[in-house]
Amino acid sequence: MALDFHKADNNEHLFGLEDHQYANLEAIFTAFKNWSGVVIDPYGDTSLTIENQKTIVRIIDTYIHKEDVNSDKQKTIDIIEFSAMMKYFSNKGIVLKIVGD
Repeated sequence: MALDFHKADNNEHLFGLEDHQYANLEAIFTAFKNWSGVVIDPYGDTSLTIENQKTIVRIIDTYIHKEDVNSDKQKTIDIIEFSAMMKYFSNKGIVLKIVGD
């Protein structure tokens, strides 16, 4: 698995991204790095604060409105599902720890 997402406070595993899902989200992660300075890559570990998660959701919302998301259905699905996860965990007040391979 490319990335595993855990609760930061107790290390409980929440979900993971496979390599192909990471590839489909790479443009989002690059934009996030440019906005926040926080790097999400499959080889390192990092934390996502509530505000970081909300920033990712804003980036995805902008991306979906600017890009032709109909050209790659699986990429669109991966992006929308990831956005839903970020919304869910940020609304629950859960800080995420991301663990790379």
